[in-house]
Amino acid sequence: MAPRWHTGRVPLEILLVGPLLALAVLALIAVAADVTSLRPRAVVRPGPVADEFGLLRTVALASDLEPAVEVRDRLLALGIRATVGTDRDGFVRVLVFVAEYERARDAV
Repeated sequence: MAPRWHTGRVPLEILLVGPLLALAVLALIAVAADVTSLRPRAVVRPGPVADEFGLLRTVALASDLEPAVEVRDRLLALGIRATVGTDRDGFVRVLVFVAEYERARDAV
C-alpha cells in the first residue's frame, strides 16, 4: 500500500508573512540610517595662522631660506630641536617645539 500524504492548501497569509517581515525589517533599517544622518556633525574650520604648524612655534621669521637655515643650525648646535617651514605668505619660519620655545627665543 502506497503512503498517503496529508497535504492541503496553504493559506495565503502564511506565504506572505516571511516576505512582509523582511520588508518591514529593511524599512526599519532604512529609517534608522536616515535618522542617524540627521544628527548635527562637528564643523571643522581652519585654525588661525598661528596654528598652521601644529605643535611647533615660530621663533624666527625670514624672507629667504639662507638666514633661516643659519638660525636653525645655531639652534641645533645648542641642542634645541628646530626645523624650517614656509608659511602661506611665502615667509620662511624657524620652528621649535613649545617646550623649547623659551630657550630658542633666548638663543636667537
